[in-house]
Amino acid sequence: MANSDMVLVELSKLIGTLRRQESETKQALDSILEQIKAVEITMRLCRHNGAQATPDIHDALVAELRKAKAQKKTQMDGLMLIADKNGSIKVKEAQRFMAEAGFISNPKNAASILYTLISRSGKFEKVKPGEYRLIGAQQSLPNTS
Repeated sequence: MANSDMVLVELSKLIGTLRRQESETKQALDSILEQIKAVEITMRLCRHNGAQATPDIHDALVAELRKAKAQKKTQMDGLMLIADKNGSIKVKEAQRFMAEAGFISNPKNAASILYTLISRSGKFEKVKPGEYRLIGAQQSLPNTS
């Protein structure tokens, strides 16, 4: 009997130790989850800084491009969609949009693909380096009257 009592005492100690470890592990997990949330927030803020589109516009445009991709639209159709929404195309932004939407599978080739599409289409005019506007699209100028 004494031997079984000792076993029960040892098992009780083991249960106590395991419960402490469980508590510590839960606290560590909570801390990790908080850190993950913080990093996700930081990523969203970095992706949507002032130099880029606002989050709602960015996400909506990527969603429209994904829908166009699902409808078997071409890369040119994707560029036209971006130009319609933004008024012009900045190649750096278009690269990111097209890659996120799946129109371009290898981001390393994105700039080359887009510059080739733009130059061969004859539908765009150069505004400044890296930025193009649809030919015939109205450019908003300040009213000087």
